[in-house]
Amino acid sequence: MSSRRGIVGSPRGLISAAIAILCGFSSGSLVASTPTSGPPAQVYKGLEITVSRLERATNVSLQDCPPGGNTVRGVIRPNEENEFATVTIDVKVLPSFEPVRLDKPVLIGKDGETYKTAQSFADFGEEPSYTCTFAFRVAKGANVTRFAIEEATFDLATLTE
Repeated sequence: MSSRRGIVGSPRGLISAAIAILCGFSSGSLVASTPTSGPPAQVYKGLEITVSRLERATNVSLQDCPPGGNTVRGVIRPNEENEFATVTIDVKVLPSFEPVRLDKPVLIGKDGETYKTAQSFADFGEEPSYTCTFAFRVAKGANVTRFAIEEATFDLATLTE
């Protein structure tokens, strides 16, 4: 019976771990990502909202925020000239929050074009925080610069796609 140390406990294990990490980066298959600084959090109507991610996709969830039972998906066909730009937000419900109806958020392009989403805000308050992703159908490669929830506007320039 041989005594074996864990994968990271030996020089060979460290090399294997390093190779696994490098392969994950090169294939784009890592789930975790390095945090990037995004626009600063804003308090709006008793909700602390932080935009944490901007990504492009062809198949997205269209769940409302906070996520609920809606399991509808949005799909871009292979020959379409569009894609989804998805914006992920983190929402903390503050003690000052009073139930309120929020309009659907919008995404704004560098050219001033406004993109709408099919997703809505639902009832907040059951949990102290939520993470929500909103999908917007945009032209492939569209330069989007701002995300807005009514009067709360977030500059997306500091986020990397």
